[in-house]
Amino acid sequence: MPTPAFNSLVWIVVGFSLAAGALALALSASALMRQRDVSVRLSSLIGGGQVRGSLLDILSGWTETLGRRLISDTAAAREIRDLLAKAGFFRPVALYVFVVLRLVFAAAGAVVFLGWFGVTPLNAGIAIVLAVLCYRYAAIAVKYMGERRAQAIQRELPSVLDIILMVLDSGVSIDQCLHYVTTVIGASAPTTAAVLIRHTADIDSGVPYDVALDRLGQRLAVDEGVDFANLLKQAIFQGGELGSSLRRFSAELADRRLARAREEGGRRATYLTIVMVLFFVPVLLVILMGPAAVRIGETLTAAAHRAHSSEIRSK
Repeated sequence: MPTPAFNSLVWIVVGFSLAAGALALALSASALMRQRDVSVRLSSLIGGGQVRGSLLDILSGWTETLGRRLISDTAAAREIRDLLAKAGFFRPVALYVFVVLRLVFAAAGAVVFLGWFGVTPLNAGIAIVLAVLCYRYAAIAVKYMGERRAQAIQRELPSVLDIILMVLDSGVSIDQCLHYVTTVIGASAPTTAAVLIRHTADIDSGVPYDVALDRLGQRLAVDEGVDFANLLKQAIFQGGELGSSLRRFSAELADRRLARAREEGGRRATYLTIVMVLFFVPVLLVILMGPAAVRIGETLTAAAHRAHSSEIRSK
């Protein structure tokens, strides 16, 4: 008969196997989607007709159709769309795919819980609560991804602006500058580079400059990125010297970055104070008051012995 330790080891191996399989499936799906996009573009360029849909395309189509039926254009849908855009998901179908995956994630959590602990009224209630938590956690996870992406862009933007200023000082146009900067910041500023790649692709495909710059500000999804896009739009449509404006804006971003660093330092100091109060102060009190407590205990013990001895002698 298998021991409990053996059963635990089996479940651990099963969990790791499922996680590895899910990771491999996600990576292969991403590779298939990229290959599909390349095939579609090549087919449209050479005029070879439409590419036959794969199983992944059929599943994504069904997911999009189901998502369109589940959600309509409401305030909640627009809020989710904004969260997805801030997290870096810009495709229109991202909203509908997220809605379906969110429901599947919640249902899977409830089914796994019931399959593990059995179907009872109490477990059914716990499974419903777990499904609600999983449903809510999906939106929280997307919001967290958006916050991390915004922090990354805020860290990368000052250095990107310095490179843009250096390239502009060489006498090239704004379009040539952004094309060159996009090719050189891939390693140092990957998040901002992905946004600039989309912007240059919009310009190359014939999107009007005002629309492309508005999309650039929306994709950067931070106040500094919107201001940067507005500066470019002002320089293109209203004229003026872009170098001096960007130089002042870069200095302002450096000041903001320093202010955020000081604020983060003050917050970390507060965290360290809490850690010291919780962990160091009790130990310090034990070290300082321990000898006194031991001496008091020894004194009370000696006094008790003397009292007992005197009582024995009196008898």
